[in-house]
Amino acid sequence: MSLAEDISKLADAPDVDRRTDRKKTLLQKYRIPIQHFEYDYIEKCKDARELENILHVLRSGEEGHYPDLIRFTEERLNVINPKSKLLRACCTVLEKSSLQKDEVEELTSDLQYWLTNISKKDQELDNRKCRSIHSDAEVRTFKESREPKKDSKERRIKSTDYSAWDKYDPDTELLKMELSEKKGIEEAKKEEKPKKKVSFNRFATEAEATFFSEREREKGNEFFKSGDYEEALQCYNDSIAAKANVFNINNRAAVNLKLKRYNDVLSDCETVLKLDKENLKAQLRKAEALENMERYDEALRTVEHIIEGDPNNRRAQETAQRLREKCPNFGRKTRMKIIEIE
Repeated sequence: MSLAEDISKLADAPDVDRRTDRKKTLLQKYRIPIQHFEYDYIEKCKDARELENILHVLRSGEEGHYPDLIRFTEERLNVINPKSKLLRACCTVLEKSSLQKDEVEELTSDLQYWLTNISKKDQELDNRKCRSIHSDAEVRTFKESREPKKDSKERRIKSTDYSAWDKYDPDTELLKMELSEKKGIEEAKKEEKPKKKVSFNRFATEAEATFFSEREREKGNEFFKSGDYEEALQCYNDSIAAKANVFNINNRAAVNLKLKRYNDVLSDCETVLKLDKENLKAQLRKAEALENMERYDEALRTVEHIIEGDPNNRRAQETAQRLREKCPNFGRKTRMKIIEIE
């Protein structure tokens, strides 16, 4: 192909607008009018999608840096759609060195509890494979109530014995028959053995009960994080009904605290402390419930017990300081003046 032919082809080719090859800005992509970036418009805007697009453009910095406008848009978006992805804060991955001592102990305890439960489930499932299925329940049998036996040798009055017929009283004989029948029924009831009641478990194995309990507890945790406390409470109740343990009872105490059911909080915390008397979460929630019930002295005693076991617990220290302000006379010692008598 000659050079002249190449030039002619280039001349015949249509013009291409090179601007279309450039990457579009976010403002062009979302087609947002520049007037929509004003405070008045953002304050009145009720379209969560448009607010997200505006925030995306502002954060990109393509049109300039406006930190106050970004903050104002975030606040408005939080009102319209609090669950927006753009409002999620980015957090670094936690390391062991960045955690408090009590947090490390709590995570270690949870992990150890999980490992113990998993090994127990595996062992139970292995044992179940090896053994045959059997039932401890007795088969119920229908037993008719015994009727009183009639005396087959009862003497009958001969038709020719007129003197006997003169002495015969039909009303008396009917009364005797009724009394005899009642007596026979009472004796039959006494001889009957009491029926055994058979109760059937909801779950066939311990592993199934534990699995269901843990699943409901985790569902409750999700509802709790999203602020749906009534649903969380229902899940924790189902978890405890399947298999109660320190964790699901403690979680129910937390959600009852949010729902301001302080008597229920105290009940759950006492149950947890019977199972684990040094449980920090239960003690702190108990103290918080007592504080909200204005039982400040009891709350302060509970918190001071926590501080004795863990002096570096920051939450307990803050709670104790707040409670001391509410009951300044707590634990105050009185001085006695000693006068020497000559």
